[in-house]
Amino acid sequence: MAIEREAAGRDAAKRDVTAQQAAEIRRAGPGEWRVYRELRLAALAEAPYAFSSTLERELAFDDELWQRRLSSSAVSFLAWRGAEPVGMATGKIDDPGDEFAVAGAWQLVGMWVSPAARGLGVADGLVEAVARHARAAGAKTLVLWVTEVNGRAQALYRRLGFAPTGARQPVRPDEPASWEVQLLRPLG
Repeated sequence: MAIEREAAGRDAAKRDVTAQQAAEIRRAGPGEWRVYRELRLAALAEAPYAFSSTLERELAFDDELWQRRLSSSAVSFLAWRGAEPVGMATGKIDDPGDEFAVAGAWQLVGMWVSPAARGLGVADGLVEAVARHARAAGAKTLVLWVTEVNGRAQALYRRLGFAPTGARQPVRPDEPASWEVQLLRPLG
């Protein structure tokens, strides 16, 4: 068991190094709301099946709402390759009022990497940034929802130590044909 943990630790360290080489990952500051908005809208346009919101809905958001998103209790990270933003991920305390809430967990939301930067370790770095922040905030687990049709994302999350909880729900209540599953990763 100790050998397996040591090997897992080495693997995680290698992924962190690979992600750092692929992109610089840093916490988004309030002044980066325009970059965050650009990435979020690109994500909704490129992968509408992967999010509970829609491009049409978020195009209607005013500047103040975008600014509030980066000054809320959620923590967002941006990935950069040179001067180009190529990905984002947000972590927040799992809503205790949610039907599928996990006590004391943080939730990974809004995860997306530009198609041009996929396969380079950027997603690994974003997930690890959220996991480190959640762990430092006292979370014992990190949870997320991933659509059933997004096999690539499911494979990524499983490779990073996430496992299904058995919870399943519609991606959007008004579109009951699309479903997502909850995954959980211990942060011990």
